[in-house]
Amino acid sequence: MQQKQSKKSKEEEPIFNGTFKDNSDDENDDKRKKQTLIINVSDTKYDVVKFVGKKIFKWILQYEPDGVNWDMFWTDAAVQPETLGKMQPHQKINHFPGMYSLARKNHLGRNLMKMRKQFPNDYKFFPQTWLLPAEYGDFKNQFVKGKVRTFIVKPEASCQGRGIFLTRSINDINPTDHYVAQRYMHRPFLIDGLKFDLRIYVLLAGTDPMRIYVYQDGLVRFATEQYVTPTTNNLEDVCMHLTNYAINKENPNFVFNNDATKMDVGHKRSIKSVFGKLQEEGHNIQKLWQDMYKLFIKTFCTVQPILNHHYKSCQPDNYANNMCFEILGMDIFINDKLRPSLLEVNHTPSFTTDTPLDSLIKKNLIRDTLKLMNVSLKAKEEIIASRREQLQQRVLTGKKQKLTQEEKQLLIKQWSEQRDQHENNNLGDYIKIYPLEDAHEYDKFIEFSSQLQDNWTGANIRRNQKKEPSETQQFQISKPPTIPVKKPNTPQMLPKISERQNRIHQSIEPNAEIKSKTQSSLGKSTKESKRQVSDPPIPKQHQSMRNVQQPPQQQQQLPLKSCLQPKLFELDILSSQNRSNSQSKKLNQFKLQ
Repeated sequence: MQQKQSKKSKEEEPIFNGTFKDNSDDENDDKRKKQTLIINVSDTKYDVVKFVGKKIFKWILQYEPDGVNWDMFWTDAAVQPETLGKMQPHQKINHFPGMYSLARKNHLGRNLMKMRKQFPNDYKFFPQTWLLPAEYGDFKNQFVKGKVRTFIVKPEASCQGRGIFLTRSINDINPTDHYVAQRYMHRPFLIDGLKFDLRIYVLLAGTDPMRIYVYQDGLVRFATEQYVTPTTNNLEDVCMHLTNYAINKENPNFVFNNDATKMDVGHKRSIKSVFGKLQEEGHNIQKLWQDMYKLFIKTFCTVQPILNHHYKSCQPDNYANNMCFEILGMDIFINDKLRPSLLEVNHTPSFTTDTPLDSLIKKNLIRDTLKLMNVSLKAKEEIIASRREQLQQRVLTGKKQKLTQEEKQLLIKQWSEQRDQHENNNLGDYIKIYPLEDAHEYDKFIEFSSQLQDNWTGANIRRNQKKEPSETQQFQISKPPTIPVKKPNTPQMLPKISERQNRIHQSIEPNAEIKSKTQSSLGKSTKESKRQVSDPPIPKQHQSMRNVQQPPQQQQQLPLKSCLQPKLFELDILSSQNRSNSQSKKLNQFKLQ
C-alpha cells in the first residue's frame, strides 16, 4: 500500500520546467499559516527552491528578510554565528557557520596539506597544493631546469572558473598575488576523447557526530575541445583543460541537453547515465563510489572540530544536532586508472536550471534533502511541546533545570536513535556513509585535526592553565596545615621587627635570661614563618648548594607543570623556572645581609 501511495505521489508531483512565479493570494496564505510551514526565500535567487517549497510541500513563501516566524530559511550566502544563535529549536537553515574552512580554496588546501604531513598514505586524494604568496619560495623551487611541469593556478576565493590559468613558468605569477597553485593532473579518464569532472552532492546533516549522506545522482561536466596533453602551445586553451560549465557553455561546440529522458547526451550529463555506460564497459563503478565515500569522510574530518565548535557555541542545548544542514558540491577528477581526486568543495553550489537535466536532478535533490531533515509540521509540534514542558518545570521550580553529563548523553542518544529511524525511512536517492560500523577508523583523523585546532586557537594553553591551580591545590591540601604568617623578609615586615626589638630593650633592663627569652620567642616566630615560605639562613660556604637546591614544594610542583604543558611551550616553562630561581637567589642574599 505504501509503495502504491508513493508511486501515486510521484506521478502527481508537479514538473519543474526551470522557471517559477509565485502568484499566491496573501489572504489564502494567512489562512493556511496555522496549518503549514513557512520557508523564507528572501535571500535566494533560485526558482527551484521556491518551487519545491510551494508546489511540492505546500509551504508558505516568505520574502521579508527580517521575518522571524519562519520554519525553514534558505539562503545563498554563508550563515553567520549570530543568525544561528537567535534561531528557535524548531527552525532550520541550509548552512553551517564556519564552512569557509572547507569551501575556500586556500583554507581547504591548508587543512588538507596539514593532514597529509601527518597521514601521507591516507590523504593522497588531492593534488599537491601551494598557498601563495606565503609558500611562494617552495613553489618557485618546483620550476627546475630540465623538468617541465604544469601547474594550475586559481584565485583563492573565486568560483565558476574565473581567473584560472595554466602555467609552466614562475614568471607568470606575481609574488604578492594571492593564489592557490596545484599540480596539474595530466592523465584524465576520457569519454569520447573529452576530459570531464563530476559534481557530486554531499549532505552534511550534523557535526557531532557527523552525519554524511551522498546523493546518488549528479552532473558530469565535459570540456568542449578534444583533450591533448598540455604543451606550451595549448596551455591557454581553457575549453580543453578546464571542465567548468560556466566556461565551456560559451564555446560554440557546446551541446545542451534539451530532453530529460535522454540524460547521456550533450556536454552535461547525469552521473547515473555515465556510470551506467561505464559499468556496461566493465569498469568497477562500485569501487569508484567506495573510494569517493572515503574521500568525502576524510575531507570532513579535517574540519569537524571547527564546525562543531561554531555550532555548539551558538546552540549548546540542541542535543538533536539538527538545526543546520549543508548541501555541498564536491568536484571530483577521475584519472586514467579510475581513481578519484578532490578538486574543490562548493558550499553554495549552483542551483540554476537552464536545462531539463538540471531541473530534474536539482528539484529531486532539494526535495529529498528537506524530507531527510524532517522539516515537517509534526516534528515542529513535538519540539514546541517539549520546549513548553521545560518552561513549565522552570516556572514551578523557579530554577532552570541543569542536566548532568549523564542526562545529556542520554538525551543525545535518544535524539540520535530517533533521527536514525526517520532518516533510514526517508533516504530518497541519498545513501548514508557516516557514521557506520567502521566509523572508528576515522577517529584518529578527527583527533589530530582537533589538536591542530587547539594549537591554532590556543585552547590547549587555556585548558592547561585551568588544570594547574587545581592540581597544586590538591598537593597543598595533602600537606600538614600551617598557620599563615606574613613573610618576615619583606620590606614591609622588617620595620615592625626592629620596632619590637627596640621596645623590648628600652622597657626592660638587659639580662641574660630576658635576652634569651626574647631571642627564643623571635626565633620561633621567624622559624614558623620561614618554614612556610623559605629555608632558614645557611652559612656562606653552603650558598652555592642553596642556589642549586630548591624548596621541597617547588621541586614537587615542577614535574606536574611540565607534564601539563605541550612540547611547543617548553621554552616558556624554562624561562619561568629561571626567573623563579633568580628571585630565590636575591631573597637568600637579602636574608644573609
